[in-house]
Order: sequence, then structure tokens, then C-alpha cells
Amino acid sequence: MKVQMRRYTLKEGAREAFQEVFLKTIVPLRQALGFQVLGAYWLSEREFLWFVAHERFEEAEKAYYEHPERQKVRPQEFLEAMDTCFVERLL
Repeated sequence: MKVQMRRYTLKEGAREAFQEVFLKTIVPLRQALGFQVLGAYWLSEREFLWFVAHERFEEAEKAYYEHPERQKVRPQEFLEAMDTCFVERLL
């Protein structure tokens, strides 16, 4: 299972709108495509961290971004910065 950490810095005042898109579109669509959302955390009012996993991550990621439901939303409009990396489980 390949696990990706995604850390976002949101634009000022974007928390509620981002959270709605995340919970109503991003998470359900990722899950429908076989992703596991391992956790999502608010670090502060504007800092958000989440972990998502899939056995065939790259293939599933492509399908996710091409999906018509994903193309209806633009969560990047809420983001000031984004950092992603794959992580390796220790425990």
C-alpha cells in the first residue's frame, strides 16, 4: 500500500468552504475509487494535513483527477500552498 501525506496551507477565511468540498466531494470520490483516507487533521486555522493510500496509487490518482465529479470542484482555489510526499510506515 502506497501512502501519501498531503499538507495544505489554506487562504485566509477558506477553512469552511474547503472543509465542505473535502468532506462532500474529495473523500467520497477517493473512497469510491478504492483509496483509503487514513486520517485528516487541522493543525491550525489554515493548516490541514491528511493521509491517503492506494495499492496502485499512480493509476488511481490519474482516474481520480480525470473523474467528472472531481472536475466539478476546484479545491486548489482555497489553497495558498501544498506539500505532498509519499511516506513509509515504521509501525
